[in-house]
Amino acid sequence: KLKVRRSNSIKDYVSVAGPLGITHMMMMTKTQAHTNLRVARFPRGPTLFFQVDQYSFMKDIATVLRRPKSSIVQFQTPPLLIMNNFSNDEPHMKVMTSMFQNMFPSINIQKLKLADVRRVVLISYEEKDDFVHIRHFNVQAVPVGMSRQVKKLINMRVPNLSTCSDISDLLLAGDLSESEAEDAADTQVTLPQHVPGRGNEKQQKSAIRLTELGPRITMRLTRVEEGFCDGEVLYHRYVKKSKTEVAKMQSQIKKKEQLRTQRRKEQEKNVKLKQKKKEEHRKRCSDGQKRKMMPEAFNEKIDHSDDDDDVEYYRKEVGADPDSGMLLASKRKQHSGGRPSGKRPRR
Repeated sequence: KLKVRRSNSIKDYVSVAGPLGITHMMMMTKTQAHTNLRVARFPRGPTLFFQVDQYSFMKDIATVLRRPKSSIVQFQTPPLLIMNNFSNDEPHMKVMTSMFQNMFPSINIQKLKLADVRRVVLISYEEKDDFVHIRHFNVQAVPVGMSRQVKKLINMRVPNLSTCSDISDLLLAGDLSESEAEDAADTQVTLPQHVPGRGNEKQQKSAIRLTELGPRITMRLTRVEEGFCDGEVLYHRYVKKSKTEVAKMQSQIKKKEQLRTQRRKEQEKNVKLKQKKKEEHRKRCSDGQKRKMMPEAFNEKIDHSDDDDDVEYYRKEVGADPDSGMLLASKRKQHSGGRPSGKRPRR
């Protein structure tokens, strides 16, 4: 189970984002002056910085509503994304539009099932004050043209029949409260597919109702950075730099990147050198163990190219043939350099 600790850094989240399939990260911080929101894309950015003007949690929205809509089924499928008034051609607006679009999975209209459409996320841009409004709604389809009593029967709720003399008194009753009035004409649609809910059958007319779920955020874009919470500043709302300052900043970023690349290469070189030394040490240890277990197989080879000359010399000096092991022992002693065996000599 993934746990978040105070000691975690941004690098920890970047390392686990790929295996877990996480594409974006949202970080909200609060200072004495403002509440700020950062939206970053894994693993290399960009990063958008927002100054939050107003916000409300989901629990705050639920306490205001008379009948809040909340269930686990709603969050089993991704929501629809509706973006309003994002038609500005400025570079920072294009980056912000692309960021919001990539936060939600793409939709294939030809294969979309209306039964999976349970939520809507509305992101609206207000060009006058440069505000971005985010709203989150629940989507519900309700059949139209039915009285309150008929809806109760469809929903398997038995009404009070004590005041009715006939079934027609129940079905023709027209007592509707203000909240149960007929939906507006622009909210009524003919369903091309079956939608969850009793009475929402194919080719039947139903009304689409939205119930806010929260959270609700009103914010303003202040800065855009190229990397993941780091890198070149592509846009700043309050700080404007000249071309000379921008070129100087870019040269500094390039120097830092070159230094980082050089350090990475040195680290890789040092790692390879350590691995090579480790392998050589392991090989020497392995050969030493084998030499102790099988000394005969690892006896050093002795050069016998001068054996004939030594035998002839021995015959001339001594007048007899040497023993078979005498020359071999002599060779071994010469090869070892006459080193002592480690035993103390007798007195």
